[in-house]
Amino acid sequence: MPTLFDRRRLLASGLLLLVTALHADEINYPSRPITLVVPYPAGGNGDNIARVFAKKLSDLWSAPVVVDNRPGASGTIGAGQVHRAAPDGYTLLLTVTTQLSSRVPGIKTSYNATQDFVPIAGLTIAPLAFVVPARLGVKSMLELEALARQRMLSYGSYGVSTSTHIVQHLLLAQMKAKAPVHVPYKGESPMVADMLGGQIDMGLVGIGQAREMEKSGRMRTLAVLGTQRSEFLPKVATLSEQGYQQMDWAYGTALYGSARLPPEVLGRLQEAGKTIMADPDTQAQYRNQSNQPWVNATVDELRQRLVTDTNNWNKVLASVGALE
Repeated sequence: MPTLFDRRRLLASGLLLLVTALHADEINYPSRPITLVVPYPAGGNGDNIARVFAKKLSDLWSAPVVVDNRPGASGTIGAGQVHRAAPDGYTLLLTVTTQLSSRVPGIKTSYNATQDFVPIAGLTIAPLAFVVPARLGVKSMLELEALARQRMLSYGSYGVSTSTHIVQHLLLAQMKAKAPVHVPYKGESPMVADMLGGQIDMGLVGIGQAREMEKSGRMRTLAVLGTQRSEFLPKVATLSEQGYQQMDWAYGTALYGSARLPPEVLGRLQEAGKTIMADPDTQAQYRNQSNQPWVNATVDELRQRLVTDTNNWNKVLASVGALE
């Protein structure tokens, strides 16, 4: 019959084997497929950005990297999945900093953006385009403002209290629009489909989407949201240039992991991110999507960006109150 000493020795041996196995897994990382969680539907700009990075990471490490689209609940479903996953580097989050940092009223999250996530790499940074369907018949912000005061218009966003919702709420308030109707979506693709189908009258989309729809003649870009004009739509003025306030938001897409990642794993991921973003082919692919590569973004810069966005959006949310 085993003595107390024998049982303790067996327990100690088991713990030692477990620690050794975990350490070996860190050293051999990655030894199995990596999942890149994207809180947007397939086919949208965020999904396109993710698939370029996933392919590059897979090629760099000769390991499978799977994109897992988890849209819904204003991005909190995808972020929550990564937060709940084991902090081993096999479940990562690719999202827009403003979406991760936004506090969504009425939705309880299991995570704190600035405490529970650590930045790995900046991928793209770009403004969004403010667009209307051609059927609406307006060709400028002034014409849209006049129409919005005459009759009720609808606008789409990527979810309740997301930045795309709040920005348009503030914009339409400045226009003195007549009872605008907000329609939330899980991402860009379904929103654009409804806009072209006549269900909504305006929205914010990626620059690439705006350019494609402009070419087809089905959509018009009236302005861009951001601190400066897009290099891909240089003739389109920013909302700030056209006299609207609080419209200086730039959208940075970045890769995040759990703040509890082992240092060895985090270091490997961050080094891989630098290598991929320094690759001219990566930059060319993002530019072909009309996305500006976020080259040379340091981890400290990304961390500060998340903190700043979180503080700024919390102030904006407090000022506008509960939105639907």
